[in-house]
Amino acid sequence: MNRTGTIFASALLVGFFLAAPVAAQVALVVGSVRDQHGAAVAGATVSTLGASGTRATVTTDAAGTFALPGQGVFAVTIACRYCASRTVPVVPGQPVVAIVRRSDALFDDSPSPADLANLPYAHIESALALRPFTLLRQTTGVLPGSALSDRGLLPTNALLVDAGVPNYDVVYGASPYNTIPGMYEQSGQVATAADAFRYGDRAGSGVVTLDPFGGDNADVGLIGGDTTFRLAAGSDAARVVAGTSSNDTESRQRADAQFVLPLSTAQTLLFGGGTSQGREYGNPSSTFDGNFSFANGAFDDAQAALDLHASFVADRGAYAATSGGLPIDNVWSDADFTAGLATRGAIAGFADVSTRLSTGIYDAQTYAVPRTAGTLMQDRVDAGVNAAGRNYEVTAGVGLFKIGYTGGWGGTSTPSSAALAAPSLQLHLFPASKWSVDLEGSGSFTLPTLWQQYDVSDNYGALVYDRNSLYSATVSYSDNARFRASLEAASQRVRGYTNGLVTSQGVSLTWQVAPAVSLRAWTMYVGDSTAPRRSTSFYPTGAPSDVNALWLTYDNGGAVRVDAIYRRDVLDGQPFEHVDAAISGPIAGHLRWYAGVEDRQRTKYLDVGLRFSQ
Repeated sequence: MNRTGTIFASALLVGFFLAAPVAAQVALVVGSVRDQHGAAVAGATVSTLGASGTRATVTTDAAGTFALPGQGVFAVTIACRYCASRTVPVVPGQPVVAIVRRSDALFDDSPSPADLANLPYAHIESALALRPFTLLRQTTGVLPGSALSDRGLLPTNALLVDAGVPNYDVVYGASPYNTIPGMYEQSGQVATAADAFRYGDRAGSGVVTLDPFGGDNADVGLIGGDTTFRLAAGSDAARVVAGTSSNDTESRQRADAQFVLPLSTAQTLLFGGGTSQGREYGNPSSTFDGNFSFANGAFDDAQAALDLHASFVADRGAYAATSGGLPIDNVWSDADFTAGLATRGAIAGFADVSTRLSTGIYDAQTYAVPRTAGTLMQDRVDAGVNAAGRNYEVTAGVGLFKIGYTGGWGGTSTPSSAALAAPSLQLHLFPASKWSVDLEGSGSFTLPTLWQQYDVSDNYGALVYDRNSLYSATVSYSDNARFRASLEAASQRVRGYTNGLVTSQGVSLTWQVAPAVSLRAWTMYVGDSTAPRRSTSFYPTGAPSDVNALWLTYDNGGAVRVDAIYRRDVLDGQPFEHVDAAISGPIAGHLRWYAGVEDRQRTKYLDVGLRFSQ
């Protein structure tokens, strides 16, 4: 929902509360609490101040609204986590509209939509790698491309879910980011690898969720090292977005559309689709020309006690690449159907069923490798429970999977199958206290690509996949206002096609130095002894990684914003240290000027231009 719609909805809720005391003849103080960006503040504590000295206290709901007994009340005090507390006077007969200033750096775990609209990074994976304990591995070659993972777990990409569509190459496992234009995605999150039981293949490295709609960065026009344009139009019911970016080494284009049809106050239908393409041509002996298209639909019935949902996705991807002057061709398609339900309450259950059919062809005959074709069927049933109390939040679940391969080369099909379970337990202790602890224990798996399953150098036929066992702990301290520090440790054992151990240790610090100044810093060491059964330049072995970031932001409330960033990533298995920066300011209305500089794979890119936010 856009900001105007959100405020309108809050006004309706406040109006409802105002109407109720008139009918019941009970004096109430009603109102809403929002932050400096206009977003609702849920869970804020609102207390009354009155002549009698009696205090009544309530917490705001998901829309940021509240209602309290109002007899003799002359003011309310408002307190929330990562907010500056304030006292607001009460005017009889009028709703209270309170604006609190929230510490953005502490409130958002990943870079927020406002951050993405101001950071200097053309590639979304570079921006998301600013999230503490997220490892970005990059390559100068076209394959396998950038790999983003939670805490460096597994030497592969985290599962990418973009616009509600799981996007990964079942044939070869190449990067899913190589057709996304610069400055295109509006929001992004990296979920823990312990959520793998709800997704399956590839999620043992985490789950990256992207959305091209919404956010603060609707229209973009930049020139310089990159030429970038992005246009968006529509409303919450129907919207489209299109973008393009190019420089002297690559070109990317994409368009998305989405339509939401309300069937009732609780039921909605969503239809969406998109198409994208990307080319890399900086090195004549190493090129890439790929595309990805999808269509999806979703139904949701959000009743008071039960939520029912169902979705369907169909997609197709392909690329033609050269490495060392030799060509590789790849094409794949997927069809996925998922249905599920979730109950509501302090103890809530959930269950899902899903089936996914993937097909693909791999052609690298110039390497003396036969043309390979195959199908992969994945069936999933998952179930679990979420429970929350004052001092804990827990999610426990298990995913049951049935896997079947059919395919091969030389006119011979070799079927293989497996059944497996992936359990998960996530425990968050003292979530609202100054000290908190996150504990995770989970299983996941990584299936072989069709290229690996039908590798001519292996005695293929039996299904050999990776089983991953993860144990992790994170301890955090926060003053609940301006400072937070976290310490994490994780261990993931990998057995199967790839074997070895991944360990991770990291520290992060977040400090809202002043209302307009924030400092975010983190460092992490990943010890990775994993190695696949067969190693090639396109499927790198694991390697230790020492990465970190230091991110300083000045934002004086919609006027000038400055971001300065030092970071150490991994490029071609080696440390890659660089400093990036961006600055923007208002012109008129929602129009802003922008300038950013990024060191991308040891080449500096300076971009300047305009941004228009909704």
